[in-house]
Amino acid sequence: MEINRYSEPFTPLTERVLKEDPLLLPALEQLQEVMGQESFEQYINTLAALRKSGDHLLMISRKEIYRSILMSRFLPAIKACFAVRFVRIVSQ
Repeated sequence: MEINRYSEPFTPLTERVLKEDPLLLPALEQLQEVMGQESFEQYINTLAALRKSGDHLLMISRKEIYRSILMSRFLPAIKACFAVRFVRIVSQ
């Protein structure tokens, strides 16, 4: 039995946001400045998803260690850049 599998290469978060929700781009650019290019690329641009609703932000990380680092090192910056009170970061 042959299994047909389809996979799509991972697209960086900034590219997906540009197409799906461009209103989030200014906050992402501000966060990139605060975090620095290397940290932003590693922890933010690799997110599986990013959604904002009112003063709530949901981030889905592909790795638990990245989730932990975002929570411990960057949570205040994330809240400030996205102008939210509540941030939930989960890992896949």
